[in-house]
Amino acid sequence: MARGSLSLRGDRVTEVLKIQEKVMARRAVYHYDSFKPPVEEESFEDSIFLNTDGVVQLESENATAGGVVHDANGDWIFGYNRHLRKCFIFNVELWGILEGLRLIQRRGHNEVIIQSDSLEVVKAILESTSTEANLALIRRIQSILFQEKLWFLRYIPRDQNQVTDCLAKQALIGTDNLQMFDASLSMTCTLIELDKNKNIFPFQNTII
Repeated sequence: MARGSLSLRGDRVTEVLKIQEKVMARRAVYHYDSFKPPVEEESFEDSIFLNTDGVVQLESENATAGGVVHDANGDWIFGYNRHLRKCFIFNVELWGILEGLRLIQRRGHNEVIIQSDSLEVVKAILESTSTEANLALIRRIQSILFQEKLWFLRYIPRDQNQVTDCLAKQALIGTDNLQMFDASLSMTCTLIELDKNKNIFPFQNTII
């Protein structure tokens, strides 16, 4: 959160900053280096999962972003993708997260676990470290996260994100408009079942 805009001084500034830090700490759950689904003190049974990915085609340099929202059993809730034309891969990954969070917020979900296979992007969001060119995207992502009751951001290996990768690549032959998929596409069904067989979902077969 930007602090330079504060015009207050002295002890009042310190007090305001401490309050901001406490609010951010309550709303944010930071998780940097786990490669396993989160099962910690908080209960995540009511959360939804947002897997995101970005793709840049080598020949044309055209970029696409996509995401899949699923429940704790790995069952599809909705998917989305978007053609971004020419764009750096770092920004593409950020766009994938931002678009997903916007859609989740519009549907009224307030607990989300975000999973990305870009460690660089995960660190940039959590640590607020980036260049001026993409800092605006990061701030927009953080703004939505601060409105969530519970959020959790973590890195996952690429082989656990193949469904989203497949969906993002489909946008290379689509339009520039954001596309929504309330049902899983035929080309993703096999990948979804493979993920379930890997038992990578934290509450799979445990929710009654």
